[in-house]
Amino acid sequence: MQHTSSYRFPAAKYPAVRLFLVVLAGTLTAKSALAPIWLTGIVNVILLMGWICSEFLLRKIKPIKAARIATTLYLLFLFTSSSFLFLIREYYHGVNTDLTETLNLYAWEELRVTGYVAKSGQSSTGRNVLSVEIKDSYLDGTIWPQNYRIRLYENPETDTELFPGDRIECTIRIYAFPERRNPHDFDYGKWLHRNGYATHGELIAVHERSPLQRFSAERVRKKIRDQAEILFPEQEAKLAKALFLGYKAELTADTRDHFSKAGLSHIMAVSGLHVGFIAAPFWLIIPWFWRTRRGKFLGLILLTLLLFGYASITGFSPSVNRASLMLWLLTYGKLFCRIRNSLNLMGTAALIITLVNPSQLFEVGFQLSFSAVTVILLVMPVLQKIIPQKWSYGVKGSLFSVVMISIVVQAGLFPVLIHYFNEFSITGPISNTLVIPLLSFTVPAGLLAVLSAPYIPESFHLLILPVQWSLQWIAGVAETIGSSKFSALSLQSSEISLFLVWISSTLCLAAFQIPQLRGKMLIVFLISILIWKCEKAMSAFDTSSVKVTFLDVGQGDAIHIETPGGYHLLIDAGRWSPLSNSGDRTLIPYFRYHGITRLDTVILTHPHADHIGGMPALMHEMQIGRIYQSDATHNSLLYRQIQRLAEELEIPVFLPVAGDIIESDPALRLFVVGPETGPFRDRNPNNRSVAIKMVYGETSFFFTGDAERNQEREMANRYGDFLKSEVYKAGHHASNTSSTEEIMRYVQPYYSVASLSFRNSFGHPGRDAVNRLAIHSNEQLYTSLSGAVVLTSNGRRVNQIMW
Repeated sequence: MQHTSSYRFPAAKYPAVRLFLVVLAGTLTAKSALAPIWLTGIVNVILLMGWICSEFLLRKIKPIKAARIATTLYLLFLFTSSSFLFLIREYYHGVNTDLTETLNLYAWEELRVTGYVAKSGQSSTGRNVLSVEIKDSYLDGTIWPQNYRIRLYENPETDTELFPGDRIECTIRIYAFPERRNPHDFDYGKWLHRNGYATHGELIAVHERSPLQRFSAERVRKKIRDQAEILFPEQEAKLAKALFLGYKAELTADTRDHFSKAGLSHIMAVSGLHVGFIAAPFWLIIPWFWRTRRGKFLGLILLTLLLFGYASITGFSPSVNRASLMLWLLTYGKLFCRIRNSLNLMGTAALIITLVNPSQLFEVGFQLSFSAVTVILLVMPVLQKIIPQKWSYGVKGSLFSVVMISIVVQAGLFPVLIHYFNEFSITGPISNTLVIPLLSFTVPAGLLAVLSAPYIPESFHLLILPVQWSLQWIAGVAETIGSSKFSALSLQSSEISLFLVWISSTLCLAAFQIPQLRGKMLIVFLISILIWKCEKAMSAFDTSSVKVTFLDVGQGDAIHIETPGGYHLLIDAGRWSPLSNSGDRTLIPYFRYHGITRLDTVILTHPHADHIGGMPALMHEMQIGRIYQSDATHNSLLYRQIQRLAEELEIPVFLPVAGDIIESDPALRLFVVGPETGPFRDRNPNNRSVAIKMVYGETSFFFTGDAERNQEREMANRYGDFLKSEVYKAGHHASNTSSTEEIMRYVQPYYSVASLSFRNSFGHPGRDAVNRLAIHSNEQLYTSLSGAVVLTSNGRRVNQIMW
């Protein structure tokens, strides 16, 4: 009789991974279910008592049955314990929204407060920022003894230098609590609450300061930054701070973009790569500690101090915490001859970090760090067998490993990168091959140089020239590769099943060495592909609607239309100012978020800067099929720049007039109802606005640009009832000179949408216009109040999407 051998996965080799999966499930359940803390606590106590009884009492009577019950209760106890820990942390570290609302009543007012500095750093814009724990606030002449945390931006004119631990009495200005203005915007308000901040504001003046700590990690960080500025030229110093400390505040947006598109952002995140480089010299002397037991403990203590010191000066980021824990556990196993399973060590690190701070699970840094290591540990052992034996220990083998690790990490993190950043670097393997080997010298040597510089003669500073050249090389690689249009792909994927494909493909590759699992994992992978394709097909099938997004660009217009056939139209491009424009600030991030790289049609209603301000940035960044613009010209540099760029980029430009039809998606019609032709031309560009009636099925949208009374009268007289629409874009930001009675009696919309800034110097919206909109439409929507407005139509009915 032939016996068939069956393979059984060695789960016992990975106890930490199994425990982490239970903790992960409990934390995710707590986040989604949000059960009361008291109920979770009671269930937790009951399970604990049941586990103790079955483990120590029932085992004496029925040992086999007791063991099964004890194991089940233990896992359930661990599950509920992780849920309870998450809920407790959310309760104590969360922010009472009533407190935020109270502080918001004092928005833009100055308050005198006392407290202490908990943390300091810099914002993405380069401003110094403090995390301050407030103890007392002086409101309206009385003391309010309410504890809360506030994020304060330092006033550049404030001379007092503050460090964590300093107790201060100061005057602050409370900012209005931030709200998301567009669907793609980073939810800064949610981020503040998640990190325990009740609100944010500005530090106006420091009246008293008493330092409580003479030594802090922030002081060390500042000394390293100062020394980097002394030792290196300006540009190299900024990069050195990013590489050594993860301090990216001084890098320009272009530099960050180049590193991102070149697939090199991770080298500025201070990750396990840096920890490995810092600890590498220590590993070379480990054999010296093997000889005696006392030496082993001494070696472990030295490594602990080294890892803790580096983690503290880099801010205890998730990637550094993970790498430091794994390296410590690996060293412990090496010194004391314990079992060292890398996957189990990673599970141990994840378990410890999650138990200390369950919220880390939902941070992108945690997810990227552990996902990358998981993929490397599962896939690289299989791929390393591809390397010919003669190359395994040579330079060729090392370079091949660097390339393969880069490819594995980039491919393995594909769904995570697309989900969070909508961008994927395809040149990462090349960039990393050119940079990573150099980092093994640059990071430890550079950090050692800036730490020892104050204590060595200046003549020895010449020894850092190789580090400077390395920094220049790294910056050059990032700029050369990252500035290419072909360096990265902008994509969007909201399919949850893509993560299933990612997990199954990783497991399929990992199981390639195990014949008994290979076929099963391949079947799982193929099933996940099928599920993903079905989800994509269902999504494609359910696109028989037009989506119109009135973006909040302040005092300006920008309307994105996504058609059932996948065409993308843009009506106006927002505003321009000497310091920024809507293209860079709002439109390009919005289109990147949605994975849109081409605009089939752009309609510029008229040539004022609040309607064409973002066009130059869009023309440089995106493909544009054709431009329709008003026949009104404007003698501005911005207008002339757009015309020149259109000619250089060979973008067709058309001047539509009333009676024309703009061709786009066959499923809808774009009728041009203004401006009129003829010898009598209004000199006001507003009254030469390109006005569009878009018809989809039984629904229609009416866009009038900045048309005022004269043009509205012309459209009303010529088209009359044809102007009837479900949605009306209020002309000229709801000024009194637009949305007149003459045209509103014909339009009679259900929705009226006005795009404007809450604070503007034009007095918009006009009171008379607001009254007319209220009379003639059912719902009035203002971007100044609600942010972006998103409407969809299935051809029968228009609905508002509450994002």
